[in-house]
Amino acid sequence: MNIQKILLTVICCVCALSVMAETSGRWIAWSLLPATRWEDAFVTGNGIHGTMVWGNPQDECITCVHEELFIRAWDRHAKTVPVTAPLLPEIRNLINLNRSNEADSLIVTEANRQMKAMGVNNHWPQIPHPAFDLRIRHLDVFPSCHTDYRRQLDMESGVTTVWGCGSSNGKEEVFSSRIENINVIRLKAGKAGKLHVRLNLEETPGRKGMHFDHNLDSAFCTVNSAAEQGWLTYHAKYRFDSGGYDGLARVLPRGGNMICDGYGLEITDADEILILLRITPWEEALTAPTKASVKKLLEAIPSNYEAILSSHQEEHSRLFLRMQLDLECAEGWRQTPVEQLLSEIHENGITPLFMEQIHAMGRYLLISSCGKYPPPLQGIWGGGWKPAWIGGFVWDSNINLAISGAAMGNLPECAESYCSYVEHLLPGWRLNAKNYLGCRGFLVAHYNDPSNGYLTHFGRSFPWMCWSGGAGWNIRPFYEYAMLTGDEDMMKKRVLPLYKEMAEFYEDFLVKEPDGLYHILPSISPENAVKGTNTWLSRDATMDIAIAREVFGLLLEMGKKYKFSKKECDRWRKYLDHLPDYRINKDGALAEWIDSRYTDVYNHRHLSHLYPVFPSSQLRKDKGDLQLINAAKVALDKRFEFDTSSAHGLIHVALQAARLGDLDKIKTNLDRFCRRHYVYNSLVTSHDPEYTVYNLDAVLSFPRLFMEMLVYTEPGKIELLPAWPKGYSDGRLTGICVYGGHILDLEWKEGKLVKARMKAGRNEVLKVAYNGRNKEVKLQKGNSYDLTI
Repeated sequence: MNIQKILLTVICCVCALSVMAETSGRWIAWSLLPATRWEDAFVTGNGIHGTMVWGNPQDECITCVHEELFIRAWDRHAKTVPVTAPLLPEIRNLINLNRSNEADSLIVTEANRQMKAMGVNNHWPQIPHPAFDLRIRHLDVFPSCHTDYRRQLDMESGVTTVWGCGSSNGKEEVFSSRIENINVIRLKAGKAGKLHVRLNLEETPGRKGMHFDHNLDSAFCTVNSAAEQGWLTYHAKYRFDSGGYDGLARVLPRGGNMICDGYGLEITDADEILILLRITPWEEALTAPTKASVKKLLEAIPSNYEAILSSHQEEHSRLFLRMQLDLECAEGWRQTPVEQLLSEIHENGITPLFMEQIHAMGRYLLISSCGKYPPPLQGIWGGGWKPAWIGGFVWDSNINLAISGAAMGNLPECAESYCSYVEHLLPGWRLNAKNYLGCRGFLVAHYNDPSNGYLTHFGRSFPWMCWSGGAGWNIRPFYEYAMLTGDEDMMKKRVLPLYKEMAEFYEDFLVKEPDGLYHILPSISPENAVKGTNTWLSRDATMDIAIAREVFGLLLEMGKKYKFSKKECDRWRKYLDHLPDYRINKDGALAEWIDSRYTDVYNHRHLSHLYPVFPSSQLRKDKGDLQLINAAKVALDKRFEFDTSSAHGLIHVALQAARLGDLDKIKTNLDRFCRRHYVYNSLVTSHDPEYTVYNLDAVLSFPRLFMEMLVYTEPGKIELLPAWPKGYSDGRLTGICVYGGHILDLEWKEGKLVKARMKAGRNEVLKVAYNGRNKEVKLQKGNSYDLTI
């Protein structure tokens, strides 16, 4: 090849990279105001690395995070699971004698005694924390009449951009590469001048005092930040755990001069600065990667911003664009800054533009925070050291809602993040079941160290070691994932074994009483105390019974499908047929406890007793016993009247209302949500009104809510527009995944279905329901079908 052809090839490649770095511009949220607090920062993430970009134009702060960074109260390798199984007969007897407080004291006191003997005096196992801040201080003179500031987040590319930095009116671009697994930062000088900046890696402020029994002042035994020519370094070692982490940033200026003083880098007269930053956690100091080896990895990455972005963007946008909710608001995105959007919904309630943005943001955040772990309360982000509820992995609605839109939203990668994580925890969950309850199977820890799954979070009034329902609740996403993707191999090799193991747990744990029924004793309805007691301990909480019903019911379905022996299926049916019936209380509501001695407590944010409605599908507006359906509606009325301040509680009510066909509750709760200042300028949600507690479970559950409003799916059946209120926006939903591995596109106008098109994922006969009408469609894998009725 001659020189001319080589040059032409190079030019074509450069042009192609430039084109690939462009996005449609359709999914850009923006602001004309700096983020003056970390909660308002636009975030980036690849599931492992992430950033929060905030600060003022002269002093930018990029808080860098990594999903595996945790302050621990003790070494992660210690097996800290007490043995309380011998106490179970006495605990059961006390509960049956209405002495639940004594039963609570008995098991918690003994577990605490054993924990202290192990050297563990803290029931909050770990706190996620930021790695450090990359500080970018512009040292040139800052003009007082500066008016060119703008910041934005392009959800399609995962890039956050700030214009108007320094007196040169420069540009800052940040993303977390999915390909190179690094944070990438580029600074560009504006037309007005050159870059003159100082760069440092600094500890994120605020690590002081006590937090949930963790002494933050002494959490590290080593913290060092330094610089050498072309590099910034950071080293931290935990005090109470064997691990730590390193940060290394390769700094590549184009033009100008670089001065290193050992603490930071000062760069003058540069046209551009590229920063490639990697965080490396390690469990043991002896096995930590050397600085030289990480340097070598960073030096191997091409020092070409467009090339790094292009490979990342191709992967990120493929995930983000796979499913879209389009409510015809493209122009609204371009014209409306986030502050105006949030002001409008606070004054007027929900708008189509907000629905589009919160759906897109929920999807973006899920993609960006699913890595080795699914998202805990704050996802992978957080600019402080004292997150509420330790920012943990919470297994009784928070993580469940957070990942609820993964498989249905056509993001099997995110569903796999959850499932792989649960499989990683199973040995710890099995030890929990063995030690606490003397059973096979597994017992979920309400909070757990993500490295092991041990149940160490409990106390007086909340004896989590007695909550059997958590296991079934948290393996249901496996079943949904396999059904929604049509993955028979996963169903047989990963889902079925889990449900068989759950059946073994129930065989060991259920108590057969003289009435001939199998009872759950002890039992818990999270996180609601039995009236007249100071404990959650009870017997036959409706949630626990509902989950046991689901486990045995799904096993029988799988047993029939995969032709299990009659003997095995009969054993499962024996338990299913001899579980207590659900109870309707004196108010006509589905009772939270099946035992009639327990009085319902309605003023609570949790909706555990409505598990049969959602996430299970035992009861729906047209499915199940009519009396129970009506009782579920009354129970939902009671929780709705309570009007929780919890953002995820509002969405949870709306999800169950969608299943029961109660459109008024959906509309009201969405209106409540919009008017209470739950959404930061970052489009991340808070747990409570008035921007209180940075928490992702609400924003992450919005996509599932909108999908449930537009499509209901179960094996062999879908219903179109089951809960889309009249007066809500016209629009299109493309790429949604329904049971069977089918991909569905919808279009509606003035509340009526215009078009429904499905690409079949397998051969089957599908029942399609819409507006009281039904039809059957015979599907053949790979073909597309018009489902419009």
